[in-house]
Amino acid sequence: MVFRSSAESEYVATINVTLELIWTKDLLTEIDFLLECPMRLYGDNKTTIHITENDVFHERAKHIEVDCHIVRKKIEDKIIVANHLSSGC
Repeated sequence: MVFRSSAESEYVATINVTLELIWTKDLLTEIDFLLECPMRLYGDNKTTIHITENDVFHERAKHIEVDCHIVRKKIEDKIIVANHLSSGC
């Protein structure tokens, strides 16, 4: 895939990780292991985190896939918490 920005590539990675987290949570639920707190999703791109949390910001980034609604819904439902983690020293 060719991305228009680093934020877009980070966001696609965020979508993929979110889908993996949902799959893992469902698997754990099937074996009767209930998660009591939200799963944490860390990223080093503040723009990506703002896109996941803010509908208005997303309107300025219309080229991002429809899958963004999956991530936003999981954050709103408190299943996932997105946190910034600096990749610098």
